[in-house]
Amino acid sequence: MKTLVIALDRDDDVGRKTGIKSPIVGREENIEAAVKLGLADPEDSDTNAIFEAVKTYDRMLSDGMEVEVVTICGDARVGTRSDIKIANTLDKVIELTKATRAILVTDGAEDSEVI
Repeated sequence: MKTLVIALDRDDDVGRKTGIKSPIVGREENIEAAVKLGLADPEDSDTNAIFEAVKTYDRMLSDGMEVEVVTICGDARVGTRSDIKIANTLDKVIELTKATRAILVTDGAEDSEVI
């Protein structure tokens, strides 16, 4: 069973501040996105969420688990529009990775609303 470690950016800070499009799949791609976001806005907490997702991915991989890390972004207009975009992107990522379960990494309570 493949597990997705998902960093969630509900308001698309990554896209708006770096120009990187969601989904961001893979360890190196996520590290690159986190560094670019951190340089664009050192106070953005999504940077830490992405690094935490990578850390979780590394830990699970070292434990022999089948795992992939991904950052999924919503829309600056947080709410239904953003959540639908996240759901649609998640469907595509599941199809791509064949993952059957997920661990969600967020930077706050607002992101948890998408669950």
